[in-house]
Amino acid sequence: MSTLQDLWYGNIRPNEDKVITDEEKELVSLIARHHEKLSSFLKNDDLNVFEKYIDCFTEYASLIECQAFEIGFKLAVELLKE
Repeated sequence: MSTLQDLWYGNIRPNEDKVITDEEKELVSLIARHHEKLSSFLKNDDLNVFEKYIDCFTEYASLIECQAFEIGFKLAVELLKE
């Protein structure tokens, strides 16, 4: 199977091959701790709004990650053409 076919069929997952740095681990830990603390303070409607905010932010981050991948892929193709 070619590399493009592997990419198409999901056998290659560039976003999963990334090594997570200690700085990123610390940031994720802080995010989780703050999320837990806020969730314990908020009640009912406020908690629902907060959870919707988190969902929207996560979706936005995913879109940005996809765009960055596309830009990088297009750049790589342009470099290979040269």
